[in-house]
Amino acid sequence: MGILDNENLVKKIDKSGMLQSINDLPDQVENSWKELQSFTLPTHYLRCNKILILGMGGSAIGGDLASSLALNYSKAPIIVQRDYGLPNFVDSSTLVIGVSYSGGTEETVDAFSKAAEKRAKLIAISTGGQIAAFSGKYQSPIFTINYGSQPRAALGYLFTALIYILSKLDFISLGKNEVETAIRELRSYQQEVEFASPTNNNPAKKMAERLEGKIPVVVGAGTLSQVAHRWKTQINENSKQAAFFELFPELCHNVIVGLDYPKKLKDLLYIISLESEFDHPRNRLRQNIINQVFRKKGIDCEAVIMEKPISPLIEMFKIIMLGDYASFYLGILNGIDPTPVEMIKFLKEKLAESK
Repeated sequence: MGILDNENLVKKIDKSGMLQSINDLPDQVENSWKELQSFTLPTHYLRCNKILILGMGGSAIGGDLASSLALNYSKAPIIVQRDYGLPNFVDSSTLVIGVSYSGGTEETVDAFSKAAEKRAKLIAISTGGQIAAFSGKYQSPIFTINYGSQPRAALGYLFTALIYILSKLDFISLGKNEVETAIRELRSYQQEVEFASPTNNNPAKKMAERLEGKIPVVVGAGTLSQVAHRWKTQINENSKQAAFFELFPELCHNVIVGLDYPKKLKDLLYIISLESEFDHPRNRLRQNIINQVFRKKGIDCEAVIMEKPISPLIEMFKIIMLGDYASFYLGILNGIDPTPVEMIKFLKEKLAESK
C-alpha cells in the first residue's frame, strides 16, 4: 500500500483536517448558493460602472476567479486589489466588495474603510470581525459565512458569493441552473480524486507523486489563468512547497528564453499546462508549441484538460478541485500537516507588535 492510500498515516499527518475541507467543496457551493437566494442587494447598485474587489491570500482568489469569468461579458471593469488604500478611481459609482474571511485582514479593512469615506457602494463577504462592524456602521449588505476553516479552504463560499453578486448585478452571465449543474459535476468528479479512490486510478494522487521534489510552474490562459494562480497558492500553503504560475500568451514573450540557466533548472521544474477548449484558438496553438519547447529543453511538462467541460464555470470548479486534492496529497508526501501556515502567523504577530 502506498502512502497516499494509507488512511491511518494520512490522518496522522493531516492533524488539522484539511482533507475534510477539500471534500466539502461541493457542499460549500451548494450551501452558499441556497443561502444567497435570500441575500438582497440595493437596486441602485445596478448603476455601478466599475467594481473593485478587496482581499488578500485565500480571500482574494475568489475575486480573481470571478474577474476572469466576467471578462468576456462585463461592460464594467472588475479589478482585484491586494493592498492598503484605494485606487484613485473609486467614487460613488464604484461597487467595492470587501472579502475578508476572518473579517480582520488589515489591508482589506483599511481599503474598505476608505471606500466608505468615498461613498462607494459597499458589500462585504466575511465570517464577522471588523469588516462586519463596518458593514453595520454603513448599513451595507454583508454575506456572512458560517464555516470554520482556513480562508483558502472556504473557496466554495467565497467564490460562489461573488458569482451570485456579480450575476445579480449583471456583470456575469450564468446559464439556467448552471450552478446546480456545477455542483452535480463536482460530486461526480470528486469520486475520481477523493481519498477513497486508489492511487492507480486517482489523477490527483498521481499528480502529487509527479510533483514531489519538483518546482511546479502552473500555466493557464483565459478563465483558467486564475485557476493556475489557485494551484500555485494551494501548493505553497498546503504542500509547503515552492510553486509559481505564468499566463498565456505573456509567457511566450519572456519565460521561454529564461530556461537555460542555472543548468540544474531542467531537473527541478515541472510544468502543468491548464488547457481548455474555451481558450482563444491562437492560445491553444501557442500551448501546443510551448509544450514542445519545454520538452525540447528537457523540462517535464503535462497538460491538464477536462473532457466535455460544459461551461467555463464548471470547468474552473473541476480543475480547482483537482488542484486542491493534488496539493493536499503533495503535502502528505512531504510529511507535513497541510493546514498550518506558520510563517504567515509569524508575520501577522510581528505586524501586530508595531500597532
